[in-house]
Amino acid sequence: MEINICNLHHSFDGEPVIKGVNLSLQKGEFVSLIGPSGCGKSTLFNLITGLEIPEEGEISFNGVNVIGKRGHSSYMMQKDLLFPWKTVLENVLLGPKITRHQTEQAKEEALSLFPLFGLEEYEHHYPGVLSGGMKQRAALLRTFLHKKELMLLDEPFGALDALTREKMHSWLLQIWSQMQRTVLFITHSIDEAIFLSDRIYVLGPRPTEVILEVKVPLPRPRKKEMTVTHEYVELKRQLMNALYEMN
Repeated sequence: MEINICNLHHSFDGEPVIKGVNLSLQKGEFVSLIGPSGCGKSTLFNLITGLEIPEEGEISFNGVNVIGKRGHSSYMMQKDLLFPWKTVLENVLLGPKITRHQTEQAKEEALSLFPLFGLEEYEHHYPGVLSGGMKQRAALLRTFLHKKELMLLDEPFGALDALTREKMHSWLLQIWSQMQRTVLFITHSIDEAIFLSDRIYVLGPRPTEVILEVKVPLPRPRKKEMTVTHEYVELKRQLMNALYEMN
C-alpha cells in the first residue's frame, strides 16, 4: 500500500491551518510527525480519516482518492477513550460490534492477543483498575482490531510518565514488527520520533507545511543503547535545529 498526500491546504473560519503539505508512506513504514503545538498535526489526521475535507489537495491510497471517505484507516487519539462502564474486552471489541463484522471471530482474536498486549487476566475487568500504560495498550489493541492497513496514532503515550513511556516504545515496536501495519505517529518528543520511526517529517508553525524530512539511519530492532550513538545524536541535533529555527 502506498499513501500520498499532495499539496494539502485547509483553513478554519478563513484562517489557514495547513499550507501545501506533501508527505507519503510506504507499506509497513513507521513515520512520525513532529512540530509545535497547534500547528495542525491532529487536523491533518482528521483530513486523512475523512472526518474533515480539505480545501485543496489530494489524499490517495494506492492511487485512489479517499478525500471525505471513511473506513480506510484506524485512528487512536491522544486519550484512551475507554468506556468505564464496559469491560476491557467489551472496549476493545467496539469496532467489530459497531460494524457488526464477524464479532465472534473478533472476540476470539482479541482474547488470543490479550497476552501479547500485556492484558492477560484483565479481559473482564473494568478500565478503572488498569494503570495508565495498560489503558493505552487496551486502546491500541482496539485500534489493531479495526483491521486497517494504516494506523494513525496521535500522541498515544503523551500522558504517561517517562519510565512507562520508554517501556511502551519497545513494546510498540515489538507489536508493530509482528503485525506489519503502516503507522503515522504524532509526537512532540524528538527522542520518541527517532527511536520509533523509519522516517520523520518536521512540520512548521501554523499554517503548517513540511520543513524537513529525514530518514532514521538506525538499524532494527531498536535498542536503547542506540540513543548514545553518533548517528542518533547527530540526527537529534538536526531535528532540534529545525524545530528551534521556528522560534
